[in-house]
Amino acid sequence: MALSAEAQAFLEAMKNVPQPPDMTVAEFREAAARLMKAAGDPLPIAKVEDRVIKGGDGQPLTLRIYTPEGAAPFPGVVWMRGGSFTRTTLDQVDPLRRLTAKLTGCVVISVDQRLSPEAHFPQPLEDGEAAVNWVTANAKEFNIDATRIGIGGESSGGNLATSIALRARDRGAPKLAFQFLFGPLTDASLSSPSIKQFEDGYVLTKRQLEWAYDQYAPGVPRTDPGISPLLAKDFSKLPPTAIITVENDPVRDEGERYTQRLREAGVFVAHARIDGGVHHFSGPQALPTFFAQCTEVLKHIGAK
Repeated sequence: MALSAEAQAFLEAMKNVPQPPDMTVAEFREAAARLMKAAGDPLPIAKVEDRVIKGGDGQPLTLRIYTPEGAAPFPGVVWMRGGSFTRTTLDQVDPLRRLTAKLTGCVVISVDQRLSPEAHFPQPLEDGEAAVNWVTANAKEFNIDATRIGIGGESSGGNLATSIALRARDRGAPKLAFQFLFGPLTDASLSSPSIKQFEDGYVLTKRQLEWAYDQYAPGVPRTDPGISPLLAKDFSKLPPTAIITVENDPVRDEGERYTQRLREAGVFVAHARIDGGVHHFSGPQALPTFFAQCTEVLKHIGAK
């Protein structure tokens, strides 16, 4: 597999930087906070506001709502943030959520779901479900088309998003219109060939993935579809999906197997693999390609 020059430079810079499990959760979170300091001025969009609702277990849950320029009503996407289930804040993912709203034309609802190890499966999922239900009930207030509300997530947030979609399908509500997934974790059993191929040396390692699942779902069998949505038995009636995988990424194959399972079940999927990149540094074409896939899905659901 080929690495882009930019990805090679990134890996060289990160070669001696500790990653879990060789650092604590607190240190892992502090590293994310240091990266945030490098962010530039926020991308301007029409409106950004925070709302506090009742999340899973009735706990307060903050949503940050990004409204793009354009003509309402908008599609809405409830976004579960990544970070190995253990880190990132609404502020740290703010630049990506602004860009998502601007380039997809969606109202983006960024969910401050509870993090592990303080919260365990299924509590973060329940926060996401509470967010979807609240957005559906209050769609009109935010100029959202209630028939075009989807779920999104990157990395571990993609695991939460795919699990929420399965749970919504099985319960019959809420009706999700689409999924937007970037480099999603879909198989906690870590049995895909790319896990072995890229198990070390690409920043995201097999050891870190094992550690992340231990924080999120201690004691839960790794083949449980609740944490391994790829291992569900039925993929029918899931919503149309945009998905990006990255060439030199341990979770590449599980994302592509998820794509295949959806297509085999008759689900519309817009998928692209980003060549040359790695999980944490997918390259300059990754986001434009992802947003193009998202737009393709929105056009598909809009044509019905």
